[in-house]
Amino acid sequence: MARPTAFDRPYVLQQAIQLFWLHGYSNTSIKNLVEATGLQPGSIYAAFGDKRGLFLAALDVYFEAMQRDLFAALHNNKPPLERLNDFFKQLIQESHADPERKGCLLINTLSEIPVHDVEINTRLQTMFNQVEQELKQLLIEAKHADQLNPDQDPETLAKFLVSGIFGLRVFNKTQPDAKILKAIVKHLLASVQLS
Repeated sequence: MARPTAFDRPYVLQQAIQLFWLHGYSNTSIKNLVEATGLQPGSIYAAFGDKRGLFLAALDVYFEAMQRDLFAALHNNKPPLERLNDFFKQLIQESHADPERKGCLLINTLSEIPVHDVEINTRLQTMFNQVEQELKQLLIEAKHADQLNPDQDPETLAKFLVSGIFGLRVFNKTQPDAKILKAIVKHLLASVQLS
């Protein structure tokens, strides 16, 4: 039996992420992936099963990077709502720094993939739930620190903030203006502060 060809898996996945992010799952062909990664179709199938397998692996790597880079703002010694503000500042900076206005790969995929695609939608739901749980834990901290009104529910607020993230990412694709994004975030965060 022939040994599988060795390749730089992180490089291949980064190339795949960029393609799927820019063109979407449906509009990215095996030929595109071959050109971008340098792998032959047989190597892609051997390593990932098929285009879908490569896409799922790329989604996982994208989310891991998001957790590492974006969630870092939520875990430090600053007061909870200051960390929340830093998280949204970083989100705006990241959105504004993307000249291709790709948005978020997870949200783009959610918009593209049909509801009946259980495998991909379940994976996305798990990822979005993790974002929501991160925000919920931060808001619980804020409540314990008397930074939220007693009647505010951290779980509901976390869902509200996730919907705000969705809106910001999509809005930036049509109106990439950092000043407007900052104004939107200001109003978004005003709803979770002690009044």
